[in-house]
Amino acid sequence: MPRFMMALVLAAATAFAPGLAAAAKPHAESESSRKAHVEILKFYGLYEDQAMQDYVNQVGTRVARQSDWPDAEFKFFVLDDDAINAFTTGCCFIYVHRGLLSYLESEAELATVLGHEIAHVTANHPQKRRTQGILANILAIGATLATGSGAIGQLANLGAGAWIQGYGRENEMEADRLGLKFATKAGYRPEAMAHVFKVFKDQERFEMDRARREGREPRIYHGIFSSHPAPDARTVQAAMGAARITNEPPGGWIDNREIFLRNLDGLPYGSSRAQGIVRDNRLYHAGLGITMAFPRGWTVENLRDRILAYTPNKDSLMQVTVDARPPTQSAREFLLTRLKGQSVALGEAIESNGMQGYTVVTRGGSPLDNGRGPVRWTVLYRENSAYVFAGASRASVNSRPEADGVISSVVGTMRSLKPSEFPLAEPYRIAVVPYDGKTPLTTYARDVPVERYQLEELELMNGLYPDKQPGFGELIKIVQ
Repeated sequence: MPRFMMALVLAAATAFAPGLAAAAKPHAESESSRKAHVEILKFYGLYEDQAMQDYVNQVGTRVARQSDWPDAEFKFFVLDDDAINAFTTGCCFIYVHRGLLSYLESEAELATVLGHEIAHVTANHPQKRRTQGILANILAIGATLATGSGAIGQLANLGAGAWIQGYGRENEMEADRLGLKFATKAGYRPEAMAHVFKVFKDQERFEMDRARREGREPRIYHGIFSSHPAPDARTVQAAMGAARITNEPPGGWIDNREIFLRNLDGLPYGSSRAQGIVRDNRLYHAGLGITMAFPRGWTVENLRDRILAYTPNKDSLMQVTVDARPPTQSAREFLLTRLKGQSVALGEAIESNGMQGYTVVTRGGSPLDNGRGPVRWTVLYRENSAYVFAGASRASVNSRPEADGVISSVVGTMRSLKPSEFPLAEPYRIAVVPYDGKTPLTTYARDVPVERYQLEELELMNGLYPDKQPGFGELIKIVQ
């Protein structure tokens, strides 16, 4: 959930920031979207598979040509992120998270997702939503100012997503109607949209079942983003829309399930190689050639430009980023320059696993208590890079974060990858295989890299939740 929230914070804050939302002529690429595009790619990165990028562009362009803006130059991008999400920043940029693709079942379903986002653009929903976007930007800036640092300020965004609302129930329903129209005009099977919403409905049902087992309140889609219609309502509307469409194309409706699934074969599951792979709370990053461990029980969010790790109650958290190492600055000079203007104490030169570094505690800056609490900052120099660690707790002891010992111990785990560990830095990948009709799904589920609910995750990926079975010879997605 936190990654999904951060995705929305970023999309809203960059796309609708004051000064970027100049009115664009209809059908013309907006300046705000171009500027947001740079920040979005910097934050997420593009999924580095040109064949997949071309495939999504091909499907999206086919749908866009049947939209209310057939002459607009829509651009479609697959982001290297495992969130189940898609969004637009306005004319004419459409983004699909890699994670969403792994839960879809056909090209027709992809077409309806892209049609929905195209419809947001043609109906001018991003412009109408500018007020909410400004609010998101203010929240993000406020978090940064409160902590005195843009880097540690990002930690506050873990909860900021709860403030962001979508385009509103009416706009979302309108995008459903228009998106379905665009996709079916392009020849895609109309029932596919209802199947997409079943993906969200199944995710919601699983979360409610899981919350019941764990004795907590469910964290469901429309429970946080209350302006969005619940998946039930959208499924009904999609089904009704499909029922009104009777003019089937001469060659029949396009579904292209096998083509779509074959394109998914090899898609990373979870983090990609470019992001580094977290296995049992240890990060392995082949590109950087490093590994580090986080405490068991902590959640590790592996984002494109940073690692966030936090306790179940979010009363202690850490952030790790990497910068270019200044050739003329010592580790001490680097860190004190970065924290210039802040009150620092307990400065100390350190050495860890052959790396030279420096550590201090700032008297304020914690995102957990409006900037009043201390933050442990550490930098380690390795080759041409400077690894910056920031850690904070909700409480403090002797002017240090309460979890200061744990935070410092994480820094001490960072080291170079051993040759035998490089295979651990390769991502888990989706494999598409025909079901043999006899292997229990629990056998395949053993390879799904989640701590709990492996079977449920496999069922969700294949539209089988909670207890359906695939047919003999049917293509299914597994994780290897």
